[in-house]
Amino acid sequence: MIVLDNVHKSFDGGRTFAVRDLSLQVREGETLVLLGSSGCGKTTTLKMINRLIEPTSGKLEVDGRDVTGQDPVQLRRSIGYVFQGIGLFPHY
Repeated sequence: MIVLDNVHKSFDGGRTFAVRDLSLQVREGETLVLLGSSGCGKTTTLKMINRLIEPTSGKLEVDGRDVTGQDPVQLRRSIGYVFQGIGLFPHY
């Protein structure tokens, strides 16, 4: 299960937020689609889950373990995802 609890991300010291007060649970076997306009925080949210960027505040758990206490490389090896705009078939 993936759990986000009151997660925030600001890149400018808290003046504006890419992600604000996000809480959600994704249970094992569920499929999640993050859908929204450009700049609404979809990619930022995914990058926080796998620790490509750190949240400003809040708690993120994968399989009951806080991701901030996990080795980022091992964590990323255990997660599969597709980012918007990245071509799975780059030659087309």
